Amino acid sequence: MPKGFKSSLQNRAVARALALWRMESGLSLTEVTERVNWSTGKTSMMQNGLVPITDADVVALALVYRIDDARWKPVYWGAQRARNPHTFDLVTNGAMPCVDWTYSEVEAEASHMRVVTLDVLPPMVWTPEYLAAVRGGSDRDYDDLHRARILGQLDPDPTLQVDLVVAQAVLRRPVGGALVMADQLFQLALFAQLPGVRVYLVPDSAGVVAGMTSFTLLSFREPQFDDVVYLDCPHCGVWLERETDRLPYLELYGRLMSTTLTDAETVEHLHRAAQDLKDGAR
Repeated sequence: MPKGFKSSLQNRAVARALALWRMESGLSLTEVTERVNWSTGKTSMMQNGLVPITDADVVALALVYRIDDARWKPVYWGAQRARNPHTFDLVTNGAMPCVDWTYSEVEAEASHMRVVTLDVLPPMVWTPEYLAAVRGGSDRDYDDLHRARILGQLDPDPTLQVDLVVAQAVLRRPVGGALVMADQLFQLALFAQLPGVRVYLVPDSAGVVAGMTSFTLLSFREPQFDDVVYLDCPHCGVWLERETDRLPYLELYGRLMSTTLTDAETVEHLHRAAQDLKDGAR
């Protein structure tokens, strides 16, 4: 393993493809090793994104797994792009489509998520009615199975920590109507009680914090995986991997946390806001 190696999101997208190919083939690590003439450790580390993956590695495994051209070529180009994304994009100008990744795939690998929401709540806490009302149902490639898996990581023995920072203005935005929003806030209060979750409210009295925007900062157990920041934009999701790009969001998170209510005060506020919405609807 190269000293100081950090696995980019592109390298990890290639790794997921290789892991899927082996699962589909039904071959064991030993059987793969016999065909490619390298160690089982190399195959295992590659399909977990813990080492750099070359385009030659991709071709060799595609032959072993009998992957057709339409499927192996984006992985091949992805391995090339992982070495130097900026240069690859300049040279190819988008002509060579690379294997991609989704928000849910990256979230499934996280061990700690710090989520700041100033507009709508994050998908992992949505009720079906809230989902139907917000942005026409768009939900970052989430599905019910992924949501259930994430919730399973938060309770009863959490393998994931979620710290959710919510602006008070979000509670006053009746997405789907007062009753739908009230049910959503009750659901958020229940979510806050899970062992792996802490929810903090930024009260209106805190005023405006410079640079406030919604984002998610994801951290991982593996030392080869650096933190990443995700921004949910209208045209696409934006991923920030460089430390200089991530740092302003980490600093913003710290400024916001200095203004929040405690998690216990936040839950009490959520119940009160939900009940006010219910009472007003009647």
